[in-house]
Amino acid sequence: MRGSKGIVSLAIMAALAVGITTIGGTASASGGNAVAAKKKCKKKKATSAKKKKCKKKKGAANTPLVRATLTWSNGGADDIDMDLFVFDASGHQAGNGSDTIPLSTISPDLTGPQGTETFTDQAFNQKRPLSFGVCYMVGGSVDVDFTITYVTADGVTHSDTHAGPDDPNPHLGGKAHLNYPGGPPIPDYCPGTNLVN
Repeated sequence: MRGSKGIVSLAIMAALAVGITTIGGTASASGGNAVAAKKKCKKKKATSAKKKKCKKKKGAANTPLVRATLTWSNGGADDIDMDLFVFDASGHQAGNGSDTIPLSTISPDLTGPQGTETFTDQAFNQKRPLSFGVCYMVGGSVDVDFTITYVTADGVTHSDTHAGPDDPNPHLGGKAHLNYPGGPPIPDYCPGTNLVN
């Protein structure tokens, strides 16, 4: 009986020792895997004892750029409503205070004898094509001078000015719109106005 108790005691002690070793082995193995994962990016050259760190791949960061600016002046009336519009290849548009183009912002809608509206592309590095438009609405026949400056997907800046009685480009008077294609088709965005070329 005494001999069997000793054997049972030895068996229990052996089982505990195996369990403790297994738990410790698992803990060090999992810790070892974590350490190995951290060191995964360090490589040893076969010919050199120096360690070389892997370069982290950087994703293309979004680069903001003002893609269009509309400025008007000399309107002479408080009810002048000039709007900058922008269109992308997916059929989204920005303008008149709303913006459905992803990764972009447009300034608030302004009215009055002078003002500025801008469209900022938060992801210019994607070189996405955009088209632009100017919509002009006023109660009567009031002339207004304006300039639109816009950047196409190739990074080229374009500008168009309509100003002064001697300018070959006439003032806008009453209700009109102008289109500046830069890629995607321009939908009907300024209802009740005539297209000025």
